Amino acid sequence: MRICVITAALWAAAVPVFAQAPREVSGPWTLTPDMVLCTDLPVIAKPVAKSVIKGLHHPDARLAAAYKGTPLIIGRTPDDGLAPGQKYVTARLHNGGREFPREGEGFGDLRITGAITITATDDLNAMAEVTLACDSIEPGDMLEPHVELSLPTSAGSPDIVPDFTDRAKLLFGSDNRALVGLGSLASVDRGTLHGVVPGARFAIYRDNRNGMPLVHIGEAVVLAVSELSSKVMITKSLDGIESNDVAVPRRAP
Repeated sequence: MRICVITAALWAAAVPVFAQAPREVSGPWTLTPDMVLCTDLPVIAKPVAKSVIKGLHHPDARLAAAYKGTPLIIGRTPDDGLAPGQKYVTARLHNGGREFPREGEGFGDLRITGAITITATDDLNAMAEVTLACDSIEPGDMLEPHVELSLPTSAGSPDIVPDFTDRAKLLFGSDNRALVGLGSLASVDRGTLHGVVPGARFAIYRDNRNGMPLVHIGEAVVLAVSELSSKVMITKSLDGIESNDVAVPRRAP
């Protein structure tokens, strides 16, 4: 499975004129592209790993996890296409995939552990260096193509009325967090397939399931988009925002 991370460039033709709001796309604590890349990625099917980390290329054989600057060995497979200079994201399923939902029952959590650059290859192995460590990078982590990520420089107008005909769901945040707040990163179950673009806004609501109207509890801005989900930053939080809260797009008619 390929991680489909769309470069966060604004698509002016697809959305209304964006209002300049630098703090709402960089975050209250200076959000960076690496922080967005490191956020767990929702996936609906277990990835099939073509290339995995074989081990650390280090004098101390006791080391079990790699960090920035650590050299790694990757076992070669036929037609894996590995070549010096190529960049990859390293990833593994949360809890080894033991909690991965059955088909059609929601998203599983792909933990992004870091990024590497291939430095040398032969017929049996490839050598790589860790360029970004989001978490400990361990033997067995799979390689996925790396796409450079740029954050949007502006966001859609916060005055656009939410489109309640499309009620998305807030998914987990970094480290599989089920509770997030101001400045936190999380995902929603809408992506390019649903017309979502970087810089778009979602209003977040709580459904108390008591027959009362939805309660507005926050706002979010889209930073990166894949086919079926989008990574968002919480720009306003009136209460703790939880997985399964309702995310409604602010979309002009």
